[in-house]
This record gives sequence, structure tokens and C-alpha cells, in this order.
Amino acid sequence: MGMHGSKALDLLIILALATSSGCAIFGRQQTDQPIPAESVAKVQKGMTKSQVTEILGAPHEIIFSNKALDPLREHAYIYEYKVQKATAIFLVAVNFGNLDEKRDRVVVFFDENERVSNVSKSLNGEKSSYGFPFGR
Repeated sequence: MGMHGSKALDLLIILALATSSGCAIFGRQQTDQPIPAESVAKVQKGMTKSQVTEILGAPHEIIFSNKALDPLREHAYIYEYKVQKATAIFLVAVNFGNLDEKRDRVVVFFDENERVSNVSKSLNGEKSSYGFPFGR
């Protein structure tokens, strides 16, 4: 089915839903706060842990070193923000649902001198969207 056929099918489904009895529900759940890209960009190699927390705040999780000689050394700070958007349609006999979850995740790695050695990021939290419970 081509693009036009798909849109026509979506239109038919919407019309069928609009004329039947039932209800639609939209939900949103957020964990923590968004992580601004401009704040992440301020975290530079060589910074101390206190400089990192001054910029990004308290980490969501701390990863400790797995080396036998320094198991208590903080190896990385993880910052995370998660958004879930859900759509549900309840009809008399059939129910449909869609859940889209996206997250921001920033990992700040520290070297043996407790200075930033690397920053890894994936900032997709705001890309979460409500979706039609059918297809795609």
C-alpha cells in the first residue's frame, strides 16, 4: 500500500472511531528534569567532580571502579531524564494503545585523578510523541 493508501486507511479508521462509542486517553509520565545540551557542552575534560555537579547537579547514579585496588573510586556519573507518552483508545469490544518512551542520558567518566576524561550523551527525551495506536 502506497503513502496515499496508508493515509486513506488512517482516515477511515479515524472516521470509524469518531462515529463509534468509546473514549481516547492521552497520558504523559516524566522522570527527573530535561538535561540541557548547553549545560552538557560546558562539561570539559579535566574538570573536577564538584565542577561537574555544579553544572549538571546531583547524578542520577554513580558507577564505581571495578579495579581491585580502588573499588570505591567513583568512575562515572550518570544523568538521566525519561519521558513516556501514551495514547489509548477504548471501544466497546476492542482496545488499542501506543507508548513512546524517550530519554536523555549523559555519562561523565572520570580518570584515576578524579578528573573528567570523557562525556557521552544521548539527548532524545523531548522527542517522545503521542502516536496513533495503529501501524508504523
